[in-house]
Amino acid sequence: MPPQPRPRTLLAHLLVERHWTVEDFCRHYATAAATINADTYGITERQAKRWLAGTVTRPYPVARRVLETMFGIDTDVLLSPTDQLPERDPALPAQGGMVPVWIPRDDGHAPTAEEASPTDRRHALRLLALGPAAAELSHRIARADPDPLTLDQYEADLHHVADTYRTTPHATLAATVGTNWQTVEGVLDARVSPRVRGRMTLLAGNFAFYLGTLAFDLADDRSARSFFHVAAQHADEARDLLPATTAIWSDVALLAGSVAAMRSSLAYFTGAHAQAADIAAAARHGAHPFTRPILAGCEARAAALSGRPEDARAALTDLQEHVWQGGILPGPNPGDAGFANGFLAVTLAHLGDGHRAEQHARIGLDAEIAAGPGHYVQIGGTYNSLCRAYLRRTDPDPEQAADAATRALTILDGRPTRSVIQQAAQMWQEMDARWPELPAVRELGEIVTASRRALPAAQAV
Repeated sequence: MPPQPRPRTLLAHLLVERHWTVEDFCRHYATAAATINADTYGITERQAKRWLAGTVTRPYPVARRVLETMFGIDTDVLLSPTDQLPERDPALPAQGGMVPVWIPRDDGHAPTAEEASPTDRRHALRLLALGPAAAELSHRIARADPDPLTLDQYEADLHHVADTYRTTPHATLAATVGTNWQTVEGVLDARVSPRVRGRMTLLAGNFAFYLGTLAFDLADDRSARSFFHVAAQHADEARDLLPATTAIWSDVALLAGSVAAMRSSLAYFTGAHAQAADIAAAARHGAHPFTRPILAGCEARAAALSGRPEDARAALTDLQEHVWQGGILPGPNPGDAGFANGFLAVTLAHLGDGHRAEQHARIGLDAEIAAGPGHYVQIGGTYNSLCRAYLRRTDPDPEQAADAATRALTILDGRPTRSVIQQAAQMWQEMDARWPELPAVRELGEIVTASRRALPAAQAV
C-alpha cells in the first residue's frame, strides 16, 4: 500500500490518530459547542477542511473556544503546520504505522521498539509536532503588538472620524471606519500583550460604535444593533483590562455612554419609547460629562412620548444643568447649546407646549448654523423640531411647518439620513391628513417620497 499523505496540521494529525472522518469531526465539534453554550451553529465540512489543510489559521473567537475545549491545545498550535512530524514508514501498515520513537526509561536506558506501546508513540509524536509549533507561536507572540506609532495612528484615525462625522457623507465614512475596525479586530485576534490589548479593545469598540451609528443613519437597524452590541462588549472588556487609575479609563465610560445613547435613539426611532427612556435613564447618572446631556435629551424626548411627563421634565432639567462646553470627543453629536435647545424643542412639542418649543427650536437652529453650516444632520434635525413646534402651537401653522420640514430635507443635499427623513415623513403624514389641499404640503410629500427612496434601507422608514 502506498504511504498515506502526511497531515498538514496538528489538528489533522489528531483526527488521523482518533480515526475521525471530517464528518465525525463536524459532529464532535457541534457537540462540544453545545456543551459550552458557544454561540455557534457548528461548522460545514468545507470550513473543517480549510482548518485541516492550514489555509485558515485565525478562526473566530467562538470557534477557538470550541477547538480548545475539544483538544485542550491552543488553537494557534492546532492549526500550525506540522512540517517536523516524522514520515510514515512505508513498510508498516497504514493503521499502525508511525515510526517507533526512542523514549528513555527512568534508568536512562532505551526500551526496545516492541516495548513502546502505540499510546507511547502517539504521545511522543504529538510532542514532536508541538516543538516547532511552539517556536512559531513564540515568534508570533513577539511580533503581535503593533509598534507604538501604529497604535497612536489608530487613535488619531478615531479622533479624525469624530471631528469629521458631522460633515462627511455616510458612505465615505463607512469605507474608512469599516477598514479601521477590521484592522484593529485582526490585531486583537493575535496574542497582543495585556498592556496593548486594553487600548486596542477600546479602539475596536469605538470603531464598532461608529459603524453602528452609520448603520442607524442609513436605516439599517439590524446592523446597527449588531455593532452596538459589539461596542458594548468591548467597553465591558476594556473596563476589565484597563487600570482604573489610568487617564484612558474615563474613555471606557465615554464609550459605554455613547453606546447607550445610540441604543436609546434606535429604540426611539422604532417606536419603543418606554424602552428608549429606560436605556438612557439607566446610563445617565454617573455618565461621562460628554454623554450625560445627550443621555438626558434622549430620555426626555422618549419619556414625553411614553406618558411620563414628570420624568421628561426632570431629564430636561438635567440636560440644561450639564450642557457640554468642551470640544469634540469620540461619541454621538456633542450635547452643546445647539443640541440642548433642539432637544428642549422636541420634548416640549411632545408635551404639547408648541410656543416654548418654537422658541427653543429657533435658538437651537441659530446655534447649530453658527457651530458649523456643514452639520447637515444637526441642522436638518433642528428644522424638524421647528416644524413640530409649528404643529403643536395653539394656532398651528401648517404652511410654515411644511416649509421647515422641506428645509430639513433639502439641506441633506444627496446625503440621506434616516433620523431627518423619518421625522419629516411623520410630520408630513400628519399635515397631509389635516391640510391635504395646501400646495406646500403636497410639495413636501413629493420631497419625502424621493428622500425615502434615497436611503439604502428605505423600507425601514
